Amino acid sequence: MRYFFATLLALVLSGCDSNIPEPEQTEETVTSATTADIPATDWQQRADNAFQDRAEAWQQALNDFTESREQTQLDALRDRLEDWYAAFVDHYLLAASRACQLKQQELLNRMDTWPLYPGYLDALPEWPESGLISDPYLEMTRKSLRTQHGATDASEASLGFAALFVALNGTEETSKALPLLAGEDEIAMRRRQYLQLAGEQLQADARLLSVAAPLDSPSLKCGLEQTLARNARKDSTDLEAEGLFIPATVREVNAKRLLKGVRDMDQTTLKAWAEKAAGIEETLAASKKEGSEALSAWLNQP
Repeated sequence: MRYFFATLLALVLSGCDSNIPEPEQTEETVTSATTADIPATDWQQRADNAFQDRAEAWQQALNDFTESREQTQLDALRDRLEDWYAAFVDHYLLAASRACQLKQQELLNRMDTWPLYPGYLDALPEWPESGLISDPYLEMTRKSLRTQHGATDASEASLGFAALFVALNGTEETSKALPLLAGEDEIAMRRRQYLQLAGEQLQADARLLSVAAPLDSPSLKCGLEQTLARNARKDSTDLEAEGLFIPATVREVNAKRLLKGVRDMDQTTLKAWAEKAAGIEETLAASKKEGSEALSAWLNQP
């Protein structure tokens, strides 16, 4: 029972920002939190530390760019965003397992929605006044951005890492030139404000998925399924006809780090999971050569 109270306390404290809805506690969530017995404290702490360290580096780089608004600082800001994203992808299995445990998959999806419609968030050359950032009638707050996220379609992303890449980098066809972010005009100012607010929301969402409680085998399996689905989705093609877009950095970081993060999961957690899920250790080892196919086969076994 102590693990349930630890979980509930973490969620309440994380929800102190009145603009952030507190995750709903369903009977299924309570059961998962009280019966879980696979230790994950050290894994969670390492993931939280890595995420927060990169978040702080991003914030410092954003402060530096806001003050100077020079290309050197913009380049550094883009590098720090990629670093932060890498920390998120490195521990995606844990985040996905927590989302399954807490029934908060929607919150995790908000942290990194793709493919997305880039023109929904920011202007494109063919639609120079399109996007939420260019809309003078949209109040630029975390609450309004949450309301607009996925308003009528799941790919309408106003928040998350992929949306940040669009706002900061543009697209492969139309990269963001320095004046679009550093200028004194209203739209450039709103872009800088957006970067601040979207970064804050990422940190708030991460806190809601970080709880001081063990995991259970069904949540880890669910998290692995979500991770493999993400791995397959990164290779999506033929998006252009639908106006959808996956930032190049999203594809590259996931290709390099997503499955490696699964294989490098916390060993204490893995040992305890293996007692309840026969073959997972051997499958992770086999995935070094066989890739996601080995993991899919293990999940699909009778």
